[in-house]
Amino acid sequence: MPTIVQSCRIEEGHAALLSRQAKRRHLEVSTLSSLYLKEKALEEEFPGIGFRDSVGGREAYVQGHRVAVWEVVDVYREAKTITRTADHFRWTPALVRCALAYAKMFAKEMVQQREAEAAG
Repeated sequence: MPTIVQSCRIEEGHAALLSRQAKRRHLEVSTLSSLYLKEKALEEEFPGIGFRDSVGGREAYVQGHRVAVWEVVDVYREAKTITRTADHFRWTPALVRCALAYAKMFAKEMVQQREAEAAG
């Protein structure tokens, strides 16, 4: 995917923190910065969705729960309604709708994450 260069200023202490985290992950600081920025923008766009490391790399999950977004999609396919899916997880329907909206926008990612979990 084509990228563009953007820059920003951060406090020295935060730059050092980012550098340590990049080193731990064996990434360039710019790569980790880009990842964090993208994920934060997505969290703002899809409230209730967060990101974490998993078997297949970074994956979207429902914040406050141990459930990956692709798992919500699987339950929804079986339950057939948002209400039944919400009941299954004991969540509000709004949280299910948010997860499904994210999954719809990133359908290819959902397939990759499901496959990585099955293979792992």
